[in-house]
Amino acid sequence: MFRTLLLAACLAAPLLAEAVDPGQQAPDIFGRSLTEDRKYRVSDFRGKVLIVDFWASWCGPCIVSMPELSKLRNRMVAMGHSDRFEILGVNLDDDPERALAFLKQHPVSYPVIADLLGLGTREFAPRKLPSAYVITPTGRVSFIYYGYGKGYEAELEQRVLAELKAKAEPP
Repeated sequence: MFRTLLLAACLAAPLLAEAVDPGQQAPDIFGRSLTEDRKYRVSDFRGKVLIVDFWASWCGPCIVSMPELSKLRNRMVAMGHSDRFEILGVNLDDDPERALAFLKQHPVSYPVIADLLGLGTREFAPRKLPSAYVITPTGRVSFIYYGYGKGYEAELEQRVLAELKAKAEPP
């Protein structure tokens, strides 16, 4: 029941809060890692190109998108961008055990935090799941990919590479 309410809240979030749009500063959300004993904040990645990916274990398209994001991260690391690029997964499940079970079946190479209270969801207001936000090294949202479709990984890779090549924008 709570999961259904959370999904409704996630989808209604744009109606309740202003969604983050490209060009705006990314909210500095935070959460506890699902796989490590530590916390992460969006601001921890300042100076890097960051993809913030909202997902849930009950999201069918997330089953396909997350391994693609993991491959993208691995490719960026292999290209020598490990010091300039990262992905931060934000899980929306109401039960962290479901998210952990999902990650055991579909492991990823990037950190994943739990958004149990929905604070990150409220701040970013994703319109659907998954939602991937490409954030510049200065913390601005440069691109948003809502949902999952053909060309997902290629589009995100193109956007990330463009940001990696771009000169640092003034703060």
